[in-house]
Amino acid sequence: MTDVLRARLDPLLECAAVERGPMGNAQEVWFVDASSPGGAERQFVLRRSAGGGALEDSELGLEFAVLGALAERGFPVPRVYFSELDESSLGRPYFVMDRVPGTPLGHISSADRAPVARPEGVAAATRGELARWERVYLRRRPGPVPLLGTLLAWLDVHVPGHDGAPRLLWGDAGPHNILVDGPRITGLLDWELAHVGDPLEDLGAAVWACLPGTLDPDEVVAGYEREAGPVDRERLRYFEAFACATRSVMVVAGVDAFLKGEAGPPAAALGQHLLLANLERAATLIGWARDPGEPPTRPALRPDASETAAGVARYLRERVVPAVSDPRARRELRTAAALLDTVALRAGPELGDGDLALEDAATKAERERSPARAKLRSRLLAGLAAQQTMITPLDDLYRPRG
Repeated sequence: MTDVLRARLDPLLECAAVERGPMGNAQEVWFVDASSPGGAERQFVLRRSAGGGALEDSELGLEFAVLGALAERGFPVPRVYFSELDESSLGRPYFVMDRVPGTPLGHISSADRAPVARPEGVAAATRGELARWERVYLRRRPGPVPLLGTLLAWLDVHVPGHDGAPRLLWGDAGPHNILVDGPRITGLLDWELAHVGDPLEDLGAAVWACLPGTLDPDEVVAGYEREAGPVDRERLRYFEAFACATRSVMVVAGVDAFLKGEAGPPAAALGQHLLLANLERAATLIGWARDPGEPPTRPALRPDASETAAGVARYLRERVVPAVSDPRARRELRTAAALLDTVALRAGPELGDGDLALEDAATKAERERSPARAKLRSRLLAGLAAQQTMITPLDDLYRPRG
Protein backbone atom coordinates (compact mmCIF):
# COMPACT_ATOMS: atom_id res chain seq x y z
CA MET A 1 0.00 0.00 0.00
CA THR A 2 2.95 2.31 0.62
CA ASP A 3 3.99 1.99 -3.03
CA VAL A 4 0.48 2.92 -4.19
CA LEU A 5 0.28 5.97 -1.92
CA ARG A 6 3.73 7.18 -2.92
CA ALA A 7 3.11 6.72 -6.63
CA ARG A 8 -0.32 8.34 -6.70
CA LEU A 9 -0.42 10.81 -3.80
CA ASP A 10 2.79 11.73 -1.97
CA PRO A 11 6.29 10.22 -2.43
CA LEU A 12 7.01 10.66 1.28
CA LEU A 13 3.99 8.81 2.69
CA GLU A 14 4.45 5.58 4.62
CA CYS A 15 1.54 3.20 5.17
CA ALA A 16 1.26 2.40 8.89
CA ALA A 17 -1.85 0.18 8.97
CA VAL A 18 -4.54 -1.30 6.74
CA GLU A 19 -7.72 -2.71 8.24
CA ARG A 20 -10.88 -4.06 6.63
CA GLY A 21 -13.91 -2.04 7.71
CA PRO A 22 -16.97 -3.78 9.18
CA MET A 23 -19.29 -2.16 6.64
CA GLY A 24 -19.44 -2.78 2.90
CA ASN A 25 -21.72 -5.66 1.90
CA ALA A 26 -21.53 -4.57 -1.74
CA GLN A 27 -18.10 -2.90 -2.02
CA GLU A 28 -15.07 -3.48 0.17
CA VAL A 29 -14.10 -0.70 2.60
CA TRP A 30 -10.51 -0.56 3.89
CA PHE A 31 -9.17 1.92 6.45
CA VAL A 32 -5.63 3.07 5.64
CA ASP A 33 -3.43 4.96 8.14
CA ALA A 34 -0.34 6.71 6.79
CA SER A 35 2.34 9.07 8.02
CA SER A 36 5.01 11.36 6.58
CA PRO A 37 8.62 11.85 7.79
CA GLY A 38 7.57 14.95 9.72
CA GLY A 39 5.19 12.86 11.80
CA ALA A 40 1.96 14.13 10.26
CA GLU A 41 -0.69 11.41 10.21
CA ARG A 42 -3.31 10.98 7.52
CA GLN A 43 -6.31 8.67 7.37
CA PHE A 44 -7.80 7.38 4.14
CA VAL A 45 -10.54 5.02 3.01
CA LEU A 46 -9.86 2.67 0.13
CA ARG A 47 -13.09 1.59 -1.54
CA ARG A 48 -12.60 -1.50 -3.71
CA SER A 49 -14.98 -3.50 -5.86
CA ALA A 50 -15.96 -6.73 -4.15
CA GLY A 51 -15.72 -8.51 -7.50
CA GLY A 52 -19.17 -10.04 -7.16
CA GLY A 53 -22.32 -9.64 -5.15
CA ALA A 54 -25.29 -7.39 -4.77
CA LEU A 55 -23.84 -4.34 -6.53
CA GLU A 56 -21.53 -6.00 -9.03
CA ASP A 57 -23.36 -4.05 -11.75
CA SER A 58 -22.63 -0.67 -10.15
CA GLU A 59 -19.50 1.24 -11.13
CA LEU A 60 -16.92 2.79 -8.86
CA GLY A 61 -15.90 5.17 -11.64
CA LEU A 62 -19.29 6.83 -11.52
CA GLU A 63 -19.16 7.08 -7.73
CA PHE A 64 -15.67 8.64 -7.89
CA ALA A 65 -16.85 11.26 -10.39
CA VAL A 66 -20.03 12.09 -8.48
CA LEU A 67 -18.18 12.47 -5.17
CA GLY A 68 -15.73 14.87 -6.82
CA ALA A 69 -18.54 16.95 -8.30
CA LEU A 70 -20.46 17.07 -5.02
CA ALA A 71 -17.37 18.13 -3.08
CA GLU A 72 -16.84 21.03 -5.50
CA ARG A 73 -20.37 22.21 -4.68
CA GLY A 74 -19.86 22.11 -0.94
CA PHE A 75 -21.65 18.89 -0.04
CA PRO A 76 -20.37 17.03 3.03
CA VAL A 77 -18.76 14.13 1.16
CA PRO A 78 -15.24 12.70 1.51
CA ARG A 79 -12.57 14.24 -0.71
CA VAL A 80 -11.50 11.77 -3.41
CA TYR A 81 -7.85 11.56 -4.49
CA PHE A 82 -7.26 8.94 -7.18
CA SER A 83 -8.72 5.80 -8.71
CA GLU A 84 -7.62 2.75 -10.68
CA LEU A 85 -10.59 1.39 -12.59
CA ASP A 86 -9.14 -0.80 -15.34
CA GLU A 87 -5.66 -2.22 -14.78
CA SER A 88 -5.67 -1.99 -11.00
CA SER A 89 -2.50 -2.58 -8.99
CA LEU A 90 -4.74 -4.00 -6.24
CA GLY A 91 -6.45 -6.63 -8.37
CA ARG A 92 -9.86 -4.96 -8.69
CA PRO A 93 -11.14 -1.42 -9.34
CA TYR A 94 -10.75 0.95 -6.39
CA PHE A 95 -10.46 4.57 -5.37
CA VAL A 96 -9.00 6.38 -2.37
CA MET A 97 -10.69 9.15 -0.42
CA ASP A 98 -10.40 10.92 2.93
CA ARG A 99 -11.66 9.19 6.03
CA VAL A 100 -14.16 11.55 7.64
CA PRO A 101 -15.14 11.48 11.32
CA GLY A 102 -18.58 10.48 12.50
CA THR A 103 -20.93 7.62 13.27
CA PRO A 104 -23.54 6.18 10.91
CA LEU A 105 -26.77 8.02 11.63
CA GLY A 106 -28.71 4.77 11.68
CA HIS A 107 -26.63 3.53 14.62
CA ILE A 108 -27.33 6.45 16.89
CA SER A 109 -30.92 5.72 17.75
CA SER A 110 -30.38 2.09 19.06
CA ALA A 111 -15.73 -0.33 -18.15
CA ASP A 112 -16.14 3.47 -17.38
CA ARG A 113 -19.71 4.48 -17.32
CA ALA A 114 -20.78 7.48 -19.37
CA PRO A 115 -21.83 10.67 -17.55
CA VAL A 116 -25.23 10.44 -15.89
CA ALA A 117 -27.86 10.65 -18.63
CA ARG A 118 -30.59 13.27 -18.38
CA PRO A 119 -33.84 11.84 -19.74
CA GLU A 120 -36.75 14.14 -20.53
CA GLY A 121 -39.11 14.15 -17.58
CA VAL A 122 -39.11 12.26 -14.31
CA ALA A 123 -41.47 9.53 -15.55
CA ALA A 124 -39.07 8.63 -18.37
CA ALA A 125 -36.19 8.66 -15.90
CA THR A 126 -38.06 6.33 -13.53
CA ARG A 127 -38.89 3.93 -16.36
CA GLY A 128 -35.26 3.92 -17.44
CA GLU A 129 -33.99 3.13 -13.96
CA LEU A 130 -36.63 0.45 -13.48
CA ALA A 131 -35.69 -1.14 -16.82
CA ARG A 132 -32.07 -1.26 -15.67
CA TRP A 133 -33.01 -3.15 -12.53
CA GLU A 134 -35.20 -5.54 -14.53
CA ARG A 135 -32.20 -6.36 -16.72
CA VAL A 136 -30.06 -7.00 -13.64
CA TYR A 137 -32.77 -9.28 -12.22
CA LEU A 138 -33.07 -11.35 -15.40
CA ARG A 139 -29.29 -11.63 -15.75
CA ARG A 140 -28.38 -12.38 -12.14
CA ARG A 141 -31.25 -14.46 -10.77
CA PRO A 142 -30.29 -18.09 -10.02
CA GLY A 143 -33.92 -18.93 -10.81
CA PRO A 144 -37.29 -17.21 -11.15
CA VAL A 145 -38.66 -15.22 -8.22
CA PRO A 146 -42.24 -14.92 -9.48
CA LEU A 147 -43.43 -12.34 -6.97
CA LEU A 148 -40.42 -10.09 -7.64
CA GLY A 149 -40.79 -10.35 -11.42
CA THR A 150 -44.47 -9.49 -11.12
CA LEU A 151 -43.77 -6.56 -8.79
CA LEU A 152 -41.31 -5.13 -11.33
CA ALA A 153 -43.99 -5.41 -14.02
CA TRP A 154 -46.54 -3.65 -11.78
CA LEU A 155 -44.10 -0.82 -11.09
CA ASP A 156 -43.52 -0.37 -14.82
CA VAL A 157 -47.25 -0.09 -15.51
CA HIS A 158 -47.86 2.34 -12.63
CA VAL A 159 -44.97 4.82 -12.98
CA PRO A 160 -46.28 8.15 -11.57
CA GLY A 161 -47.09 10.70 -14.24
CA HIS A 162 -45.58 13.57 -12.26
CA ASP A 163 -44.43 16.39 -14.54
CA GLY A 164 -41.09 17.71 -13.40
CA ALA A 165 -37.41 17.88 -14.23
CA PRO A 166 -35.18 14.96 -13.24
CA ARG A 167 -32.68 15.63 -10.49
CA LEU A 168 -29.39 14.02 -9.48
CA LEU A 169 -30.25 11.24 -7.03
CA TRP A 170 -28.08 9.61 -4.40
CA GLY A 171 -29.50 6.18 -5.19
CA ASP A 172 -28.88 4.78 -1.68
CA ALA A 173 -30.23 7.43 0.67
CA GLY A 174 -30.76 6.45 4.29
CA PRO A 175 -29.36 6.65 7.80
CA HIS A 176 -26.88 3.84 7.08
CA ASN A 177 -25.01 6.12 4.65
CA ILE A 178 -24.93 9.33 6.71
CA LEU A 179 -22.10 10.05 9.16
CA VAL A 180 -22.70 12.50 11.98
CA ASP A 181 -20.53 14.03 14.66
CA GLY A 182 -22.86 15.48 17.27
CA PRO A 183 -25.39 17.67 15.46
CA ARG A 184 -23.15 17.99 12.37
CA ILE A 185 -23.40 15.82 9.24
CA THR A 186 -19.80 14.93 8.34
CA GLY A 187 -20.28 12.57 5.41
CA LEU A 188 -22.78 11.37 2.81
CA LEU A 189 -21.48 7.98 1.68
CA ASP A 190 -21.92 5.35 -1.04
CA TRP A 191 -22.81 7.06 -4.31
CA GLU A 192 -22.27 4.12 -6.67
CA LEU A 193 -26.01 4.02 -7.47
CA ALA A 194 -26.23 7.74 -8.36
CA HIS A 195 -28.46 8.56 -11.33
CA VAL A 196 -31.07 11.13 -12.30
CA GLY A 197 -34.77 10.77 -11.67
CA ASP A 198 -37.72 11.71 -9.49
CA PRO A 199 -36.55 13.24 -6.17
CA LEU A 200 -39.11 11.12 -4.34
CA GLU A 201 -37.19 8.02 -5.41
CA ASP A 202 -34.46 9.05 -2.97
CA LEU A 203 -37.02 9.82 -0.28
CA GLY A 204 -38.69 6.45 -0.83
CA ALA A 205 -35.30 4.75 -0.42
CA ALA A 206 -34.67 6.73 2.78
CA VAL A 207 -38.06 5.70 4.19
CA TRP A 208 -37.34 2.10 3.22
CA ALA A 209 -34.04 2.28 5.11
CA CYS A 210 -35.65 3.48 8.36
CA LEU A 211 -35.56 0.07 9.98
CA PRO A 212 -36.57 -0.46 13.60
CA GLY A 213 -34.02 1.11 15.91
CA THR A 214 -32.88 3.77 13.44
CA LEU A 215 -35.01 6.76 12.45
CA ASP A 216 -38.74 7.44 12.48
CA PRO A 217 -39.81 7.52 8.79
CA ASP A 218 -42.51 10.10 9.55
CA GLU A 219 -39.84 12.43 10.94
CA VAL A 220 -37.71 11.88 7.84
CA VAL A 221 -40.63 12.82 5.58
CA ALA A 222 -41.50 15.82 7.74
CA GLY A 223 -37.91 17.04 7.58
CA TYR A 224 -37.92 16.65 3.80
CA GLU A 225 -41.14 18.65 3.56
CA ARG A 226 -39.68 21.48 5.61
CA GLU A 227 -36.97 21.87 2.97
CA ALA A 228 -38.71 20.88 -0.27
CA GLY A 229 -42.43 21.42 0.30
CA PRO A 230 -45.39 19.02 0.54
CA VAL A 231 -44.89 15.40 -0.52
CA ASP A 232 -47.44 13.46 -2.57
CA ARG A 233 -48.01 10.47 -0.27
CA GLU A 234 -49.31 8.22 -3.08
CA ARG A 235 -46.19 8.89 -5.13
CA LEU A 236 -44.05 8.30 -2.07
CA ARG A 237 -45.70 4.90 -1.49
CA TYR A 238 -44.88 3.97 -5.07
CA PHE A 239 -41.22 4.80 -4.54
CA GLU A 240 -41.06 2.95 -1.24
CA ALA A 241 -42.34 -0.12 -3.13
CA PHE A 242 -39.77 0.73 -5.82
CA ALA A 243 -37.04 0.58 -3.16
CA CYS A 244 -38.37 -2.78 -1.95
CA ALA A 245 -38.09 -4.12 -5.50
CA THR A 246 -34.62 -2.78 -6.28
CA ARG A 247 -33.23 -3.95 -2.94
CA SER A 248 -34.76 -7.36 -3.64
CA VAL A 249 -32.89 -7.49 -6.93
CA MET A 250 -29.70 -6.65 -5.04
CA VAL A 251 -30.08 -9.54 -2.62
CA VAL A 252 -31.02 -11.94 -5.44
CA ALA A 253 -27.74 -10.92 -7.10
CA GLY A 254 -26.04 -11.57 -3.77
CA VAL A 255 -27.42 -15.13 -3.76
CA ASP A 256 -26.00 -15.59 -7.25
CA ALA A 257 -22.60 -14.47 -5.95
CA PHE A 258 -22.89 -16.90 -3.00
CA LEU A 259 -23.63 -19.80 -5.34
CA LYS A 260 -20.55 -18.89 -7.40
CA GLY A 261 -18.31 -18.73 -4.33
CA GLU A 262 -17.91 -14.94 -4.62
CA ALA A 263 -19.78 -14.04 -1.40
CA GLY A 264 -20.14 -15.53 2.06
CA PRO A 265 -23.11 -16.79 4.11
CA PRO A 266 -24.52 -13.28 4.85
CA ALA A 267 -25.40 -12.96 1.16
CA ALA A 268 -27.33 -16.22 1.30
CA ALA A 269 -29.07 -15.27 4.53
CA LEU A 270 -30.11 -11.81 3.36
CA GLY A 271 -31.12 -13.32 0.04
CA GLN A 272 -33.87 -15.12 1.89
CA HIS A 273 -34.79 -13.01 4.92
CA LEU A 274 -34.60 -9.57 3.33
CA LEU A 275 -36.06 -10.75 0.03
CA LEU A 276 -39.24 -12.09 1.62
CA ALA A 277 -39.56 -9.12 3.98
CA ASN A 278 -39.22 -6.72 1.06
CA LEU A 279 -41.78 -8.54 -1.07
CA GLU A 280 -44.30 -8.66 1.77
CA ARG A 281 -43.79 -4.94 2.46
CA ALA A 282 -44.18 -4.02 -1.21
CA ALA A 283 -47.36 -6.07 -1.58
CA THR A 284 -48.85 -4.25 1.40
CA LEU A 285 -47.83 -0.84 0.07
CA ILE A 286 -49.47 -1.37 -3.32
CA GLY A 287 -52.59 -3.00 -1.91
CA TRP A 288 -52.25 -6.61 -3.04
CA ALA A 289 -54.28 -9.11 -1.03
CA ARG A 290 -54.34 -12.88 -0.68
CA ASP A 291 -57.56 -14.81 -0.90
CA PRO A 292 -57.79 -16.74 2.41
CA GLY A 293 -58.98 -19.76 0.45
CA GLU A 294 -55.97 -19.78 -1.86
CA PRO A 295 -54.26 -23.19 -1.62
CA PRO A 296 -50.61 -23.08 -0.52
CA THR A 297 -47.86 -23.32 -3.11
CA ARG A 298 -44.16 -23.83 -2.67
CA PRO A 299 -42.03 -21.77 -5.02
CA ALA A 300 -38.31 -22.44 -4.88
CA LEU A 301 -36.26 -20.28 -2.52
CA ARG A 302 -32.61 -19.93 -3.44
CA PRO A 303 -30.19 -20.94 -2.20
CA ASP A 304 -32.03 -24.19 -1.52
CA ALA A 305 -31.02 -26.58 1.25
CA SER A 306 -28.40 -28.36 -0.84
CA GLU A 307 -26.90 -25.11 -2.16
CA THR A 308 -26.83 -23.59 1.32
CA ALA A 309 -25.04 -26.56 2.84
CA ALA A 310 -22.47 -26.69 0.03
CA GLY A 311 -21.85 -22.93 0.20
CA VAL A 312 -21.38 -22.88 3.98
CA ALA A 313 -19.02 -25.86 3.71
CA ARG A 314 -16.96 -24.02 1.12
CA TYR A 315 -16.88 -20.92 3.34
CA LEU A 316 -15.64 -22.95 6.33
CA ARG A 317 -12.88 -24.61 4.32
CA GLU A 318 -11.69 -21.54 2.42
CA ARG A 319 -12.21 -18.70 4.88
CA VAL A 320 -12.59 -19.99 8.43
CA VAL A 321 -10.13 -22.89 8.63
CA PRO A 322 -7.15 -20.80 7.41
CA ALA A 323 -7.95 -18.17 10.07
CA VAL A 324 -7.92 -20.71 12.96
CA SER A 325 -4.58 -21.69 14.51
CA ASP A 326 -5.71 -24.41 16.92
CA PRO A 327 -5.09 -27.81 15.20
CA ARG A 328 -8.02 -29.54 16.88
CA ALA A 329 -10.45 -26.76 15.97
CA ARG A 330 -9.19 -26.87 12.37
CA ARG A 331 -9.86 -30.63 12.20
CA GLU A 332 -13.35 -30.18 13.63
CA LEU A 333 -14.13 -27.39 11.19
CA ARG A 334 -13.02 -29.55 8.27
CA THR A 335 -15.23 -32.33 9.62
CA ALA A 336 -18.16 -29.92 9.86
CA ALA A 337 -17.55 -28.85 6.25
CA ALA A 338 -17.49 -32.47 5.10
CA LEU A 339 -20.77 -33.14 6.93
CA LEU A 340 -22.38 -30.16 5.22
CA ASP A 341 -21.11 -31.36 1.84
CA THR A 342 -22.72 -34.73 2.61
CA VAL A 343 -26.00 -33.01 3.46
CA ALA A 344 -25.79 -31.14 0.15
CA LEU A 345 -25.38 -34.39 -1.78
CA ARG A 346 -28.23 -36.11 0.07
CA ALA A 347 -30.66 -33.22 -0.10
CA GLY A 348 -30.53 -32.59 -3.83
CA PRO A 349 -32.05 -29.58 -5.62
CA GLU A 350 -35.46 -28.22 -4.67
CA LEU A 351 -37.87 -27.55 -7.50
CA GLY A 352 -40.56 -24.88 -7.40
CA ASP A 353 -44.14 -25.41 -8.53
CA GLY A 354 -43.86 -24.09 -12.08
CA ASP A 355 -42.11 -20.88 -11.01
CA LEU A 356 -41.15 -19.67 -14.48
CA ALA A 357 -44.60 -20.29 -15.95
CA LEU A 358 -46.22 -18.54 -12.99
CA GLU A 359 -43.94 -15.51 -13.31
CA ASP A 360 -44.58 -15.29 -17.06
CA ALA A 361 -48.35 -15.47 -16.56
CA ALA A 362 -48.40 -12.96 -13.70
CA THR A 363 -46.16 -10.38 -15.36
CA LYS A 364 -48.19 -10.64 -18.57
CA ALA A 365 -51.41 -10.10 -16.63
CA GLU A 366 -49.98 -6.99 -14.91
CA ARG A 367 -48.74 -5.44 -18.14
CA GLU A 368 -52.05 -6.13 -19.90
CA ARG A 369 -54.15 -5.18 -16.84
CA SER A 370 -55.92 -8.51 -17.20
CA PRO A 371 -58.80 -9.49 -14.86
CA ALA A 372 -56.66 -12.51 -13.93
CA ARG A 373 -54.35 -10.24 -11.94
CA ALA A 374 -56.13 -10.62 -8.60
CA LYS A 375 -56.08 -14.41 -8.73
CA LEU A 376 -52.43 -14.54 -9.73
CA ARG A 377 -51.46 -12.02 -7.04
CA SER A 378 -53.23 -14.18 -4.46
CA ARG A 379 -51.32 -17.24 -5.62
CA LEU A 380 -48.03 -15.36 -5.42
CA LEU A 381 -48.79 -14.18 -1.89
CA ALA A 382 -49.72 -17.72 -0.86
CA GLY A 383 -46.29 -18.81 -2.04
CA LEU A 384 -44.69 -16.00 -0.07
CA ALA A 385 -46.48 -17.12 3.10
CA ALA A 386 -45.25 -20.68 2.59
CA GLN A 387 -41.67 -19.50 2.09
CA GLN A 388 -41.79 -17.37 5.25
CA THR A 389 -42.48 -20.44 7.38
CA MET A 390 -39.19 -21.95 6.19
CA ILE A 391 -36.83 -19.17 7.32
CA THR A 392 -37.84 -18.47 10.92
CA PRO A 393 -34.24 -18.95 12.22
CA LEU A 394 -33.09 -16.17 9.87
CA ASP A 395 -35.94 -13.94 10.99
CA ASP A 396 -34.84 -14.49 14.58
CA LEU A 397 -31.23 -13.71 13.65
CA TYR A 398 -32.12 -10.36 12.08
CA ARG A 399 -34.80 -9.32 14.57
CA PRO A 400 -33.78 -6.05 16.28
CA ARG A 401 -32.57 -6.58 19.83
CA GLY A 402 -33.94 -4.36 22.57
